[in-house]
Amino acid sequence: MNITFDTVSFKYIERPILDKASFSVSDNDKVGVIGVNGTGKTTLLKMIIGEEKPQGGAITISGGARINYLAQDSRFDPNKSLLDIIMEGSTKDNPIKDYEAISILSKMGFNDSSITTRDFSGGQLKRVALAKVLVTPCDFMILDEPTNHLDNNIISFLEKFLIKFKHGLIMVTHDRYFLERICSRMLELDFGKTYLYDANYSKFLELKADRLEREAKAEKRLKSILRTESEWMHRGVEARRTKSKSRIERFKELSKITFNESKSMDINSVSTYLGRKLIEIKNGSKAYGDNVLFNSFNFDLNRQDIIGVVGDNGAGKTTLFKIIMGLESLDSGELILGETLNIGYFSQHMELIDPEIRVIDYIKNDQNLIETLDGTITASEMLERFLFSKDIQYAKVKMLSGGEKRRLQLVHVLMKNPNILLFDEPTNDLDIYTLELLEDYILNFKGPVMVVSHDRYFLDKICNRLLVFNGKTIESSMKSFSEYLDSIEPLKAEPIKNADPIKPKHSSKRLSYMEQKEFDKLEARISEMDLRMSFLKSELKNSKNDYVKLMDYQKELDSMSEEYDEASLRYLELLEKVEN
Repeated sequence: MNITFDTVSFKYIERPILDKASFSVSDNDKVGVIGVNGTGKTTLLKMIIGEEKPQGGAITISGGARINYLAQDSRFDPNKSLLDIIMEGSTKDNPIKDYEAISILSKMGFNDSSITTRDFSGGQLKRVALAKVLVTPCDFMILDEPTNHLDNNIISFLEKFLIKFKHGLIMVTHDRYFLERICSRMLELDFGKTYLYDANYSKFLELKADRLEREAKAEKRLKSILRTESEWMHRGVEARRTKSKSRIERFKELSKITFNESKSMDINSVSTYLGRKLIEIKNGSKAYGDNVLFNSFNFDLNRQDIIGVVGDNGAGKTTLFKIIMGLESLDSGELILGETLNIGYFSQHMELIDPEIRVIDYIKNDQNLIETLDGTITASEMLERFLFSKDIQYAKVKMLSGGEKRRLQLVHVLMKNPNILLFDEPTNDLDIYTLELLEDYILNFKGPVMVVSHDRYFLDKICNRLLVFNGKTIESSMKSFSEYLDSIEPLKAEPIKNADPIKPKHSSKRLSYMEQKEFDKLEARISEMDLRMSFLKSELKNSKNDYVKLMDYQKELDSMSEEYDEASLRYLELLEKVEN
C-alpha cells in the first residue's frame, strides 16, 4: 500500500506549504517529518487524512489503506468511559479485544478503564488518544508530536512499540532519539520544497549537508551566468541590435530564477552582572493536602549550573519553578533570592497573546533593543534570527502556527536579556532547528540555567547535573539523563549511533568462552519463552470474562515480553559477532 503525492501544491494565504511536491511512502516505511515551525508539517499530515485538500496536484492512497491519526490535541465525549472510547476503533473485520484495550490503557497509566475524561488534563487526554491509536488496527499510523506531555516511562514504552510496529508510520516529532531509533526515512519540508531521504536521523544530517553544499555551488554558478548575461544585455542600444533573439529569451528565463537563500538562526548573550547570592532553598517542603511533593529540600544554584529537572508528570517540577518565580510559596523552609537576578521564565503553557496584535509589536511593546556579543540588535533583527521574515513580522499573531507561537514566546523571553533562565518543557512544539539554536544559546549563556524536560537528547547535550524528583525527595545527580534512565530501567532498544554523550562500546570479532555459553543458553531460553508467550496469548483470548485471570496473564506476558526483548537483542548482538 502507498500514499503518493503527485505535484501537490498548497498555500496558506501567501505562505507556500507545498510547491508541486511529489513523493511516495509505502506501508513498510517509517518516516520522520522534519521542518521549521510554520513550514506545514501538521498541514501535510492533515492532507493525508483528508482534513485539508490540495490546491493543485493529487494525493492517492492505494489499496483501501486504514489510517490512524494522532493529533497534537484531542477531545472526547466526557460521558464515555475510557474503555468505550478505545473500543470505538473496533470493527467487525478488525475487532479490538477487551483485554487488549484494558492492557493498552494500563500501559498509558490508567488502571481503571471505567472512568470518564470529564476532568482530564491535556496530558491525560493525549495518553487516551495515544492508547486508541496504538490498539486500533491500521496500515498507516500518522503521529503528530506523540511524545509531547508524556513522562519517560510512557515514552520508553512507545519507543519499543513503534520499533516493533510492522506497518507504515509517518511521524512529526522533535525527539531526535526517537527519529534515530525508529525512522528509516526522513521527509524534510523546507518552505514549499520537499526532500525525501532514505536514512535515519544521523545519516539524514550528513546527506542534507551534502545537498546544501551542492546547491550552494549550483547557485553560485547560476548567479555568475546571470551576471554575465545582465552585463551583455545592458551594453547599450547600438549593441542591442546585434543581440540574438534566443540569447535575449535566455536572459529573460534566467531572470525568473529565484534562489533558495538558506535561512539560519543565530543569537548569543552578553554577560550581565550577577551577585554572589543567586537562588537558595533551605529545608524547603511543599504539599497539596496529602500529596507531598518534597520534604527538607536544600538547594544552592551555582553560576556554571545547567540543571535538568526530571521526574514523573505531577511530581512537582513546575511547582518548584513557580516557587522560585514567586507564583507559589513553600509550606515550610526558606527561599533566598539574590538582589541582581533577572530571571527569564519560559512556561510550558502557551502564553495568551492578543491574536490581533502584529508579531513585531508584541516584541517591541516589551523591549525594542537587546545587547548581544555582536552588539545591539533591534526586535526586528532578533525576530529575523528566529526565522520570522519581514512579511511575517507585520502579520497578526493569529496567522502563526502553534509552533511559531512557541518560538515567538521564546524570543519574548530572550529579549529581556535575562541572567538566569528557567525553561519548563521548552521542547514541546518547537522544531528541531529552533531546539538546536536554543541548545547553542544555553551552552554559551553567561549565567545558570534550569530546564524541566523529558527530551533525552536535549538534556544529554546541555546539562551538567540533574535534580531528580523521586517520591517525596529531590536528589542531585551528576549523571547524564540517558545514564540516569539506564540506571533505573535500561532501555531495551538498539544503541544510538553518533549520539553524544553516549559512547558506543567496541565489540570484539569473536566470542569468548563465557559469551559462547551465554549464546547457547539464550537460544534455548528464547525458544522456551516463545512457547510460553503463545500459551499466554491464547489464555488471554479465552479469559476475557475472568478479569482476575486476565490481569494475571497480562502481567506475566508483559514481564516476559520485557525479558524476551532483552534476550533477543543480546542474542542478535552475539550473533553479529559470530557472523563477523
